[in-house]
Amino acid sequence: MKYHQKIYTMNSSFLYHAWGVKGLKCTNVEYKSKTIILHVQSKSAQIVCPEFGCRKLVKNGHHVRRFIGLPIGGKKVILSMKVQRYKCKCEGCSHDRSEPIPFAIGQHSYTRRFARYVVDLLRGMTLKDTAELLGVSWDTVKEIHMSHLKRHYSPPPRL
Repeated sequence: MKYHQKIYTMNSSFLYHAWGVKGLKCTNVEYKSKTIILHVQSKSAQIVCPEFGCRKLVKNGHHVRRFIGLPIGGKKVILSMKVQRYKCKCEGCSHDRSEPIPFAIGQHSYTRRFARYVVDLLRGMTLKDTAELLGVSWDTVKEIHMSHLKRHYSPPPRL
C-alpha cells in the first residue's frame, strides 16, 4: 500500500495580505508541530539583465533560503523560498546573481513585516518576552530593535 502525501498550496493573494509577499506562488505547505512551513518560489523568471538590459539571462542553479514570517494562529511561520540564480550571456557582462527578494531586509532571515511586528511588540514587552513569544533568539529581536532605533533616531548626516 502506497502512502500519498497530500500537497497543500496557498492562494497568492493570501500570501500578499498575510505576509507582504508579492510575485510568489506557494508550491507546498508543511505543518510540523507548532510551525507552518510555506514553500514559495517566483511566479515568473527574471528576463532582463539589470546591468545591460539585454534579454540573454539564463538560469544558473538555485538555493533555498528560509525566512521567519508573521505568526498565524499561535504558530511560527517559515517561508522557505527557492531562490533562482541568473547569469547573463551578453558579451562583456559579468552579471551572475540571485533573484531579488523584496519582502526581506538584505541578508536577514526574517521578513519586513516580521521586523515591524517585533518593533510593535517591543512597545509593551521586554526583549526576552518578545523573543520567547515569537520563538526566535534574543539576539534576533535585539538586532531588529537596534536597526529600528538607528533608522528612526540617529542624528542626520553632517553636510
